[in-house]
Amino acid sequence: MKYLVVLVIVVVLVRIDVVMRLFDKATEKLNSKVPETQSSDITSDREVVSMSQDQTLKQTPRQVFLALLDDFHGNPSKDVRETAMNYFKSHPTMFGLTLDKNLEMVVFRWRDLLNLNEPEMVNFLLDLLNVLQGENQEMVKRFFSLWMEIDMQNFLTAYSKTKDSNCVIATTFGDSIPEEEKLNEYVDREAAVAKILTNDKLDPTVRALATNCQLMLNLQISKMAPPPPPPGEEDQAASTEEP
Repeated sequence: MKYLVVLVIVVVLVRIDVVMRLFDKATEKLNSKVPETQSSDITSDREVVSMSQDQTLKQTPRQVFLALLDDFHGNPSKDVRETAMNYFKSHPTMFGLTLDKNLEMVVFRWRDLLNLNEPEMVNFLLDLLNVLQGENQEMVKRFFSLWMEIDMQNFLTAYSKTKDSNCVIATTFGDSIPEEEKLNEYVDREAAVAKILTNDKLDPTVRALATNCQLMLNLQISKMAPPPPPPGEEDQAASTEEP
């Protein structure tokens, strides 16, 4: 009887052990079906595109274009110019007829490029003249006119590629100057153009523009120059000065 009891206890323990093993195996199978989610995976997924760090997404087309113009000032290359103009073609309504002060500020920063006769700057100005309208186009002409005081020959060569064949720009000033000083500026410009016209080997297109510039300047000078004294008044003034 004693041995029978012991045998029953052993059988019970063995069955309990078998049940526990089956339970452990079932638990392992269930756990293996649930993929582990790493916290690092969640974090990296959120950091793929950070809106706060991507400043380009916050900029308007106008701001992007102005930034490209500013980049050109530091790197006046063909690649930057073409990138900017291609971007403009994709957003042609960025600037209207009214003057954009920020556009004016960025363009007038190129003044040092005028002194350097930077060829890509010339191409960029010609591009802008073709796509801008109204006051913004006039602003580019005002900037272009600064070149007349720096290098008249290079100005005429570059400006001969524009549609202003009558050289209306000849009487335009990039900087604001007092009215009483304009006459002297016109005289200086006319003298510089006249000197260039003495060159027999001057390109015909440049010569035609220079001739029209000279006509425009002489017309303006004649309007602003003080009129000559009436006949006899000079002699009368001289006689009164005699003792």
